[in-house]
Amino acid sequence: MAYSNSNEKHSATRFADLGVLPKRMLAPIEGYDKSPLVTLEEAVKPLIKIVPKVERNVFIVKQNCQEPEDDLTTDESA
Repeated sequence: MAYSNSNEKHSATRFADLGVLPKRMLAPIEGYDKSPLVTLEEAVKPLIKIVPKVERNVFIVKQNCQEPEDDLTTDESA
């Protein structure tokens, strides 16, 4: 939201259009926990050609996470 009005109550909601969900059980994603930790920039490299502006978005989100809480790194917080 771009503005705040103290006279109005707003609640943040998130939703997703998941379409038709599969009716069969899918195998879990495994092995990711054994992969080395890399920077966010390195992690999104495979997405550069298919996700518009992903590098720009990584830059912006990291700028907004310069002082992360809970002992997280900037990459973890972003």
